[in-house]
Amino acid sequence: MHDWVRSAVEAMRTLLIQGARSSLQRAKAVAIEKATPEQRWIRTLDGRMPFGKVIVAIANKHARQIWAMLAHDVDYDPHACLNHPTGWPRAMHRQTEAAQAA
Repeated sequence: MHDWVRSAVEAMRTLLIQGARSSLQRAKAVAIEKATPEQRWIRTLDGRMPFGKVIVAIANKHARQIWAMLAHDVDYDPHACLNHPTGWPRAMHRQTEAAQAA
């Protein structure tokens, strides 16, 4: 059983990393005014961190999102971070909107 679990964990890690690469590529390709909050976060992260760390950070965020959706039995909502209790995503969203308006 141990070998099966380990191979499943490795497969999940590989899929999360591949998904993170795809998310980074898509975030770079989409116009900033059409980007989701997560894509804007990815773009800011990409501007200040090395490639490998960006990929791992995105994969970690995806893992936490998957866990939260499964734990709370909810569907994916790309704008859910705007309702975050700390308020920081809303502030980032307002800054992006202000920059777009200028």
